[in-house]
Amino acid sequence: MDSSILFGIATLAYLIAMVLYISYLAFRKDGVGLAASIVTYAGLGIQTIALLMRWYESYQMGIGRAPLSNLYESLVFFTWSTVLIYVIVEYKYKTRAFGAFVMPVAFLALAFINVAPGIKADITPLVPALQSNWLLYHVFLSFISYATFGVAFAVSLIYLLMDTEERGPVVNFGYAAGALVVLVPLGHFFAGAGMMLKVFFWIGLGALAIAWFVYLVVAGARNKPQVYLFWSVCVTLAAGLLLAMGIDFLLYEIKGHLTEESFRKHLFESTFLSASQPVVAFSWAAVLSFFWLVWSQGMRLKAILKQFMPTQELIDDLTYRMIAIGWPLFTAGGLVMGAVWANSAWGTYWGWDPKETWSLITWFIYAIYLHARYVRGWKGTQMAIISAVGFIGVIFTYLGVNLVLSGLHSYGGME
Repeated sequence: MDSSILFGIATLAYLIAMVLYISYLAFRKDGVGLAASIVTYAGLGIQTIALLMRWYESYQMGIGRAPLSNLYESLVFFTWSTVLIYVIVEYKYKTRAFGAFVMPVAFLALAFINVAPGIKADITPLVPALQSNWLLYHVFLSFISYATFGVAFAVSLIYLLMDTEERGPVVNFGYAAGALVVLVPLGHFFAGAGMMLKVFFWIGLGALAIAWFVYLVVAGARNKPQVYLFWSVCVTLAAGLLLAMGIDFLLYEIKGHLTEESFRKHLFESTFLSASQPVVAFSWAAVLSFFWLVWSQGMRLKAILKQFMPTQELIDDLTYRMIAIGWPLFTAGGLVMGAVWANSAWGTYWGWDPKETWSLITWFIYAIYLHARYVRGWKGTQMAIISAVGFIGVIFTYLGVNLVLSGLHSYGGME
């Protein structure tokens, strides 16, 4: 039995755990919750053994390196770190309700790497830039911090939902849907009108997003329907992107187009970037429909969660503790050790590579969170919004840069 088989077993365990945690919320049976925890612990144990076995297998092949150097291994380690952090949280706070939000992430990440033919699972020698003793420290600390930020993100979304008293008038959804209807065609137009206009569009979209985030942080506590809309956007964004990537994988695997080509080249080509306008229209209509479903049914989800969740003060404190642990780890591992490693590999501590730039942006977002908590004494809605925005930065730093942009860190992709 090799490590890949154990990773497959761990994937199955996380799938079962996900179903059990969701069933625990739906049927309110303590026995189901206990079974979910047991399966999660078993999956974590199996995945731990698989990681150690893959490390041992690399030595058997004469390579001898930690299993942290490519997208396959980093996703496996991210999943392991996330489940480990969750298990600690479950034990510490004596609640299993968070598992219904964390375990789907663990299962989808492992399933993602097991079904995607563009992700190479082979154990290969390190490229020259990675041949450094700093690899283990840099990647290990970075992904532990990513895991804490991921748990903080899930808990923040729970807080925002539990803090909502009403979803607000339908006109709020209408404004958001209208913005989507206007921005999507503009985005497609500017994307095909040359690089300068494309960059102009993305800068403008970024400025609008920042303005909305700032408004939510400043006035969100007084305008809960807008916060609920933000919650709906976050859920829709996460689910929509995962679904679109899954469709790409399925279609290109059937066609056999991913056996020799990078998935990066075809990302969202079967959905949002399809050459067929009806396919593009259908894809965005599906996103809009799911957005409506999330926005309209969120309060029902809150009614279910209310029976299992601890107090909002405890949820807010958990978010803070996760970020308070993750930010120093990210500072030391992601920035400081990464800079030392970059100097060793490329002769410069900082080169404004896309991943370096986005890492710095993410670092500043979480620094703002801690500053607002320590100095301003902010709690609750404002903090949950900053936490959610921070994890959006984490996801783009980790996957977005590797799959969309190019740079010195592109070796972490799927080619």
